[in-house]
Amino acid sequence: MLNCMMLKIFFTAIIITTTGLLSHAQLHPVCDSASLIQHRFFSLCYNEKTEQANWVFHFITPQRLQNKVTGRSDDFRPDTAVKTGSAELKDYKSSGYDRGHLCPAGDMGFDSTAMSESFLMSNMSPQFPGFNRGIWNSLEQRIREWGLLFDTLFIITGPIFYDTTYSFIGENKVAIPDACYKVLLGKKDTALYSIGFIIPNLNGLKDYLAFSVTVDKVEEVTGFDFLSALDDSIEAILEKKKSNIFFD
Repeated sequence: MLNCMMLKIFFTAIIITTTGLLSHAQLHPVCDSASLIQHRFFSLCYNEKTEQANWVFHFITPQRLQNKVTGRSDDFRPDTAVKTGSAELKDYKSSGYDRGHLCPAGDMGFDSTAMSESFLMSNMSPQFPGFNRGIWNSLEQRIREWGLLFDTLFIITGPIFYDTTYSFIGENKVAIPDACYKVLLGKKDTALYSIGFIIPNLNGLKDYLAFSVTVDKVEEVTGFDFLSALDDSIEAILEKKKSNIFFD
């Protein structure tokens, strides 16, 4: 793993000088008030048409990652905060798809409430078992390693649909995504680092770095505007490049 000295010497970054620049509201895409769900440890924008979140936003810190006080709660349940009703466990039963976390349970071991919130069905997306337990899990584990390099690592995750005609599972017609994405923004002292990932929802994929993209590319594919509240000049540079810190 790269240490802080290596970070300072080898990696390009955007330098910021404004303290308190980053906040949840500034970093996640716009969402209408009816669809925006603010839980204690993550927020999401729920899409009734696909019965899952357009995006889920959370952050990790070294303190959170190193302060593991609880294991998986596995208390999957509907999200009562979704006024239109979220997906349910029965939608996934015998479907052949995993209840794939968008905000990973593995990021939430620092608090029992955070862990339990991660098992809300609004945080799930239908994923092939080989995807969820393979390349997606490997990326999530690597992100936790990267999280130790930063003061804060902000993470936005969601499904991608390449067509308006979906395949569904369950009575609530939970749409099966074609791919899943992540947008990462790391803050270390006064430097910002960014990268995106778009990974097809398929079994058998291995190399998550092969699916790394710019944040601009994730915006192009999803139609969402990430990091829009940052200064335009900072946002433009961050979104056009993949920061080298995410490659070693």
